[in-house]
Amino acid sequence: MTVSRYASVDTSGHTLRGDVAAAYLRAIKGGMPKGGVDVFQRSWNEQAQLRDNYLHHGGPLAAKPSWTAPHIDQRAFDMHTTTAGKYAPSAAHAWACKGGVGSSKPKAGEKLRINEYGFYRSVPSERWHFEYKASLDKHRAADLTARLKALGMTLRQFQKSVGLDDDGIDGPLTWSALLAAKVPVVIPPVVVVPPVVTPTGPQPVDFRFGTYNAQLQRFGGGSDAADAMFVDDVLGVSVLAGQEVDEDQRDEIRATTDMLVFPLNTVAIFWYPGKYEHGDRIEVDFGTPYHGMIGTELTSKKNGNTFVAASVHIRPNDAIGGTDAHKALGKKNDIDKVIAKLAKYPRVAVGGDWSTATARAQMEKAGYKLVTPYVDTYDKPGVQHLDFVFVRGLSDRTGGSEHETKASDHDGMLANLTLPVK
Repeated sequence: MTVSRYASVDTSGHTLRGDVAAAYLRAIKGGMPKGGVDVFQRSWNEQAQLRDNYLHHGGPLAAKPSWTAPHIDQRAFDMHTTTAGKYAPSAAHAWACKGGVGSSKPKAGEKLRINEYGFYRSVPSERWHFEYKASLDKHRAADLTARLKALGMTLRQFQKSVGLDDDGIDGPLTWSALLAAKVPVVIPPVVVVPPVVTPTGPQPVDFRFGTYNAQLQRFGGGSDAADAMFVDDVLGVSVLAGQEVDEDQRDEIRATTDMLVFPLNTVAIFWYPGKYEHGDRIEVDFGTPYHGMIGTELTSKKNGNTFVAASVHIRPNDAIGGTDAHKALGKKNDIDKVIAKLAKYPRVAVGGDWSTATARAQMEKAGYKLVTPYVDTYDKPGVQHLDFVFVRGLSDRTGGSEHETKASDHDGMLANLTLPVK
């Protein structure tokens, strides 16, 4: 009996390496929708053609063919994520990326739902590429035990029965044979499932809060449409703190997202009217054309609780002038004004361009928590921690995420928050 190294994963004849195919099928059994994959296996000749197209015909980047390449080895697959240049994930990709941000490039430490089945995003520039690593697979051992028990054999007995070396290692050939094995039919016992009890009354509300310095076009920023697409397709927020957004940029974001906005100079706070009622404007003006704080108290239409959403742009060095000590004092005073203005509100989310890394200590001393990554968010040389979201009285679910864009010299920052019950 000849056992193939590869096993079919669908009715169209797509294959993966035996152990990888088993993991992929386990993910489907665990709830991942079928389909939605653009690339499974790739032959040596197909990879060579892609490489030639890249080198000589202007095609996309493609690696040299190698028997250890993920697609040729059939230990990886590419999910569908983009249609007509916009992020449009397949149902499978959306399922796989729960727990993280599928629309962004892979981030260190991200925890996606599909990770427990052994798949991770192994190429830093490709959000669609998933590769298998056995050490990540939390279901492989249990599946192996169940299959062997149903066959009434040990691993070595099964390997010997299909003509494989009985080495006791569940490699690709063993898994291909297991997937093809005829397992005796076992009628499962009747399981009485208790009724699902639906909670009554108001519940906590999860929401996404983002901050984004869009970089005014007069300072070298991208198009208004690019800014709006980034906010809508990548950040996907229900509340946005915007900085360096002039009237044209605000109008484009509003038209694309259907959010409402309160502006102050080129600072703005946006929110979805379908989810929140809003209160009066809350303002702090720093006396320049581009800086300040604007906020409003939002009331959730789902649970009736309130929080203040605010956007801030602290003055940078060139807007303050003077000595280094004078500039540092000016920024500290700006942040103190923001803290004082928001002090009476029990629940606050404030995001923005804080113009200084010392903002973190100052805000945390005032009782705020940083809920976005503490990373370099500015394209210019040097390490510059400038863009943050801070909260008080709200819960942080995942620690937030950073998102790059060519539309601005700043990264967008996303916080995943929960508004408690009133």
